[in-house]
Amino acid sequence: MRNRSRLADVLSPDPQLLHQIHTHSLELLETRGIRFHSERARRIWQEAGAQVAGDVVRIPGSLVEEALKRVPSSFTLYARDGVHDLPIDGRRTYYSQDGCAAHTLDFETGVRRRSSKRDIEQMALLSDALETIDIVSPTVSAQDVPASAVVVHELAACLLNSGKHVLTESVTSAQEARAQIELAALLVGGREALRERPIFSNFVCTISPLTQDGGGIEAALEFAAAGIPVGIYPMATTGVTAPVTLAGTMTVVNAEVVSALALLQIATPGAKVFYCGGPATIDLRTGAYTATSPEAIWLRTMVAHMARFYGLPSIVGAGATSAKVPGEQAAWENTLSFLFPTLAGASILFGMGLLDGSNLLTYEQLLLDAEIGAMIRRLLEPVDFSQEAFALDLIQTLGPGGVFLDQPHTLAHMRRSLSIPRLSDRDSYEEWQQKGELNRVAVARDQARMILATHQPPPLADDLVRAVEEFLSAYTSQG
Repeated sequence: MRNRSRLADVLSPDPQLLHQIHTHSLELLETRGIRFHSERARRIWQEAGAQVAGDVVRIPGSLVEEALKRVPSSFTLYARDGVHDLPIDGRRTYYSQDGCAAHTLDFETGVRRRSSKRDIEQMALLSDALETIDIVSPTVSAQDVPASAVVVHELAACLLNSGKHVLTESVTSAQEARAQIELAALLVGGREALRERPIFSNFVCTISPLTQDGGGIEAALEFAAAGIPVGIYPMATTGVTAPVTLAGTMTVVNAEVVSALALLQIATPGAKVFYCGGPATIDLRTGAYTATSPEAIWLRTMVAHMARFYGLPSIVGAGATSAKVPGEQAAWENTLSFLFPTLAGASILFGMGLLDGSNLLTYEQLLLDAEIGAMIRRLLEPVDFSQEAFALDLIQTLGPGGVFLDQPHTLAHMRRSLSIPRLSDRDSYEEWQQKGELNRVAVARDQARMILATHQPPPLADDLVRAVEEFLSAYTSQG
């Protein structure tokens, strides 16, 4: 199995390789065990037949395999506006913003500063307007609100400024999970309505290697019980929190994911869950975290493959270029990072809009990443091979030297056959000069400014807006 480097092996790995990762992961869980920093989780495992010693749980492989059989292979992510509902059925990859950055380059001054709730509102508005962005996420942290209430303010900022489905993270306790559930229920008519049409989903992070965060796993249990789709998201880093070898890192990632997903299925059979992951590498010269190295892209592509191995929907970390400014490096790194997991069949790519390894927001980067996503999506769309599309009669009629530009067939098919980019420059050199020799970052900035000035998200009734504001005020004051 060593040195499998051909493109075909990346895009369609040998099923035996995937099975090896599975069996090695189960061996780890059964013999070495995994730490659960949650008494509630340990109690569930013990009642199910696992061995619990302190905070370490040793789980029989058969118990994990049996639990995973209960996971639904498809479900729908609903949107507040009822228009952008997303069937998770393996037929399409959806794109989401990245999340949780701590800094932004201020859109007006260009000065690096701590991120704020206003930045989340603005990014939600941009994403609502961008056709390529299917899912809205709190791209940065709302560091200007009390820490005890951050997760509800971040969810509200997204829901009030976009009609699309929202994907949250950074929920660290069952209490925070219940608060997000209650907030979303306000907008859809109660908890049972939310269970029927969950307008948001969540993922919680593990603590690599082989540790489940107590607050995170208890939040996941709350989400699963309420019908909110929830994922488990390892961020193992090669040579630091996982072996330096890619095979070893994937084994750690897989063990963390399946142990948590099995727990959720035991607690709530049939819970809607995602197989997730955003493993990364280190730079051998500096030790820096790297999410878009060739090896990190391979690992993240394998996350999508392992999800398909189990027949599970997936959320795969993508993007998170190491570049500090929009430009060439961000373009090549993010293009490859988006392309390969998409080709591998990821359900959702989580990662548009941030720089500096997901630490820095610039508004323009979201539009640039959306352009990459639009090109990939168009490339992978089915091609029309109908008799009308072959146009044999037209080709025969016009014959050698014919011109197709003025034909009714061209007019009828051109918008379905050819795409129009939002940002890419296709002007002549002279036209480009006349327009001011603008680079694409400047064009993205102008478009972001226009969207923020003119776009209106799907409206909410005044009484619902007041209900959200009252909920935020009450929750913030009690923290």
